[in-house]
Amino acid sequence: MSSKGGEIGININWKCNLDYNVTYCNPNYFFTRLDAAFENSVASQGYNFRFAKYYQSEDGTEHRTLHKAKAIRFEIIVSGNAGKFSTVPFLINLVAAFTSVGLATVFCDIILLNFHKGADEYKAKKFEEVSGVVSESANNRLYEGSQRSIKALEKSSNDSGTFSIGRQDPSNQ
Repeated sequence: MSSKGGEIGININWKCNLDYNVTYCNPNYFFTRLDAAFENSVASQGYNFRFAKYYQSEDGTEHRTLHKAKAIRFEIIVSGNAGKFSTVPFLINLVAAFTSVGLATVFCDIILLNFHKGADEYKAKKFEEVSGVVSESANNRLYEGSQRSIKALEKSSNDSGTFSIGRQDPSNQ
C-alpha cells in the first residue's frame, strides 16, 4: 500500500443508551479497503493521481514535468443513534397506538366496569336486560314509523332507568 497508494474506509458506529452512564457509550470501528474492488482492473492500482508542473527555461522554451503522486486516502464515515427513555413521549405514543387500534374503548370499559366507584350503575346502563319483547314483522314496522306509534311502544326498564322500544306489557301498567 505504501508503494501504490490506497483508499481506506473507516466506519465509526455509535449506539448509545443515554439512560446509562456516558462511559458505556463506546464506538465500534470498522476498516475497509475501498480500492480492493479495482484490484484486477487494467487502470493503475491503488490511489494515485497525476499532475503537471509548467515552467519556462532561461532561453524562453516552455517545459513541463509530469508527476504521478501516490497517497493513502482515508474516508471517515460516522453514523449511529442515541436515545433516552422519557415517560411523556412514551405515554403519548402508547395512547396513540391504543386509539388507532380501537383498544381505548376496551381499556376505558375495563376501568369503568371494574375499578370506578360507580361501576354498578355503569354496568346496569351498559348491559341493560330487556325481557319479554316480541319482535314485530317487517310489514308492521313499515307502517308504524310515526312518533305516536313509537311512544305507544315505549317500555320502561326497571334495572337502569333507561327506555327501550318494544310492546308494552299490560301487566306493568
